[in-house]
Formats: sequence, structure tokens, C-alpha cells
Amino acid sequence: MAWQEIASGGVFDIHHIAQYEKDIGERQRALLELDLRAPAPDWIVSELKSQLQKAGVKETQVTTGSPLLRVSWRKGFPFLAVVLGIIAGIVFLLVLITGWRFFRDVAEVLPTPVITGGIVLLLAIVAMRAWQRRKQWR
Repeated sequence: MAWQEIASGGVFDIHHIAQYEKDIGERQRALLELDLRAPAPDWIVSELKSQLQKAGVKETQVTTGSPLLRVSWRKGFPFLAVVLGIIAGIVFLLVLITGWRFFRDVAEVLPTPVITGGIVLLLAIVAMRAWQRRKQWR
């Protein structure tokens, strides 16, 4: 059976992904490929597969081919929301752990005002990008 791509997009397009649930037939196999722009650690892949299996997702496979993360499953009920929820949780955890470790290491070298200013500047840039994207979606 050949795969058919039904959607493609970037990280800011992820909120549109729920609309594709209807395109996946009952008991049909589905494949979600995510371009992470960086290699996914092995513990992320194994944790993602474990969480999906605990959630009852059938015939789950999670593989990585840097920087792509591939998640495949067989639809039994609307699993796309479950898959995306688990991926979002693990990515959030990864960002949190990486950010904390980075902050801890940088805090030893730079004074606190410099770190605070950098964080505020980064948040301002992210907010401006999100605002620009929001205007484009309208």
C-alpha cells in the first residue's frame, strides 16, 4: 500500500492538523512525519512510543531519521489528537529540560541582568513573530 501525503506545513501550522482526522479511514494506517530541525534523542523516541502504547494506540511505530521523526499507527478511534497531545507534551518537556540546563550553565558565567534581558528580548521576538503569523491567517 502506497502512502499518500495529505498535508505538509511548519510548526506554526500544527493547529490545522486536526482537520485531517476525517481523511484517515477506520482501521487505516496513518503516518505523521515531523521535521524537528534537529536530531531526536533516543530517549524521546522510546518515551513517545511507550506513551502512545499506554494510550491504546494500535500498531504504533516511532522512528527517527534525523531530523525527521516518524510516527505511524493504525486508526481505531480518533488517535490523531492523542498522538499530537503526547508529542506536544514530550516536546514541551524536552524544551523545559534543555532550557533549564542551559540557564543553569549560563547563570554561572553571566550576571543575572544580562540573562534577564536576553530572556525578555527572546520573548519579545517570539511574540512579534506570533503576532505577524496571526495577521497572515486572517
